[in-house]
Amino acid sequence: MEDSKLIAYAKQELASLSQENKPFSFTMLTADTHHISGYVCENCQNQFGTQYENVLSCSSKQIYEFVEWLKAQPFYENTTVIVIGDHLSMDAQFIRENTEKGYKRHVYNCFINSAIEPENVQNRAFTPMDIFPTTLASLGCEIEGDRLGLGTNLFSKRQTLAEEITIDKLNREINKSSDYYLENFIK
Repeated sequence: MEDSKLIAYAKQELASLSQENKPFSFTMLTADTHHISGYVCENCQNQFGTQYENVLSCSSKQIYEFVEWLKAQPFYENTTVIVIGDHLSMDAQFIRENTEKGYKRHVYNCFINSAIEPENVQNRAFTPMDIFPTTLASLGCEIEGDRLGLGTNLFSKRQTLAEEITIDKLNREINKSSDYYLENFIK
């Protein structure tokens, strides 16, 4: 579904959910920037030199406007908004051609209107596993020990596994075979 149509649907659904007078969660995935060169919707303007730049700009504007809409809603004061990427851009050629050599890419993440403030405001080394406890903490859940599964609450002072043992060692450990996993989950 095109992002512009998805956002229009999301606004309707959120307005409806907020009327039920009980806690709710709403998750959506935008996809216009997902494909190589991106998807040009009717909202995209041709103001940059490449299609992907125009799609990135258009998507960014739509997400900004959506977040501004959320801020204007009566439910916003009691709502945590999480904007997060699920991976780096797959348009590797565009990235190579448009960034300086040695540029370190990161997945975008932003927690808006969190129920708690971060104890460690420096850049953190983390993995997608850390998003689970961080999401719950941002909603106001208390997590004993600030860790769930292999994930660490990024709002806490506790080091993530990537910080404790390095991302390379963590990846090596996760890639090891597990007889328990194979016996109990792969049948």
